[in-house]
Amino acid sequence: MTRMLIHGAPLAAVSALALAATVSTGALAQQNRASVEVPADKARVTGQMTIDYASRSERSTSGIDTYDLSELKVADLFVMRGTVQRQPGERMTYSLRYDVVNPQNPSQIARDVAILRGDLPIDSRGRYLPGDGNLRIDVVKGQQSSSKFGGVLQGRRVLKWWDVASRLRDAKSEATKIYSRVIEGKTVSIAVKNPDPLGFESLTLAGGPFSFLAPAKVSGNLDYDYELGNWLTDANGLNISYTIGDRPYSDKVSGSIRFVEEEGSFQDSQGKKREYTGYYDYNLRWNEQSVANDQSFFSDKQTQDPDAFFSSSDQTKPGLYGKVYYKDSEDYCKKQKGEKGEEECVGPTRSEVTYDLKPVGLTYQQLATWFKIEPLALGPLTDE
Repeated sequence: MTRMLIHGAPLAAVSALALAATVSTGALAQQNRASVEVPADKARVTGQMTIDYASRSERSTSGIDTYDLSELKVADLFVMRGTVQRQPGERMTYSLRYDVVNPQNPSQIARDVAILRGDLPIDSRGRYLPGDGNLRIDVVKGQQSSSKFGGVLQGRRVLKWWDVASRLRDAKSEATKIYSRVIEGKTVSIAVKNPDPLGFESLTLAGGPFSFLAPAKVSGNLDYDYELGNWLTDANGLNISYTIGDRPYSDKVSGSIRFVEEEGSFQDSQGKKREYTGYYDYNLRWNEQSVANDQSFFSDKQTQDPDAFFSSSDQTKPGLYGKVYYKDSEDYCKKQKGEKGEEECVGPTRSEVTYDLKPVGLTYQQLATWFKIEPLALGPLTDE
């Protein structure tokens, strides 16, 4: 009789590991791990995703975009892999599996312990409604359980990539919003014309896949700048609340995800050389010093410093830093007339995405929570 092995561990050991992914290690120990800071030598988020934008391709008849996440490793916590399908303006359908790392023995990994699955319908007002699509995380091994997403994610006003040009024209004549942050005791600000908010309206994030990773609620806006392609938080930030044991916690996430359009190459986490056509530079900070509510009223040219505002040189504060690289191609793209009357691609038809992010000073709960937000915002975040 042949014993089944997974990564060198006997099946019985893996069964115990799957059980650890739910409740077997003890409630107190798990609650403690949720609030433990991710060790510096484990603090990295790496992986690849391939996006096929069938809705932009002349060769496609389905019109369904596919996000193929081959592997996204979140520190020594879990690995996500699977697919998300999107019918633009209608819904997103999820099938993402979690492999989990044994907290007591990081060399052991239990496969397919949980699944993020269900639909994320989009209503006529551009709102993403996870509760209506029964979007959830199901723990399917060990002590089985299910935890649901809920609330509202208010999508950007632009649902089609090729409408961006009109939004950019409008932005030049519409309201300006000031964004500020404190750098070395000095308030630094930038002005953005008519940003488009991605609104989190008491968005509920499911708990899991470990039972110590608590459900959370998210409120606030992540604003999109059409002129430069950047994402920013305003003075209110993104507010995330959750409870570990009997203790309530509240985090404020602020900062930016800056888009840089340039070509180059880099080495991924496996040492493989990869090319890119652009990247997002993450500079998100947890619970940093807030700017006084009235301070931005008095911003002048001397404090308008985009380079300082977006700078991520100081990575000592709790936050998420690093880059997400994109290699875009426009083969067989659909075309629309641009501002000059010339035919232009409506956008990339394929993107090869590589994650190389560094969490600093974040707890396991904080890091896991962010990587439940990103899959829900996958469509808007990748629509340039």
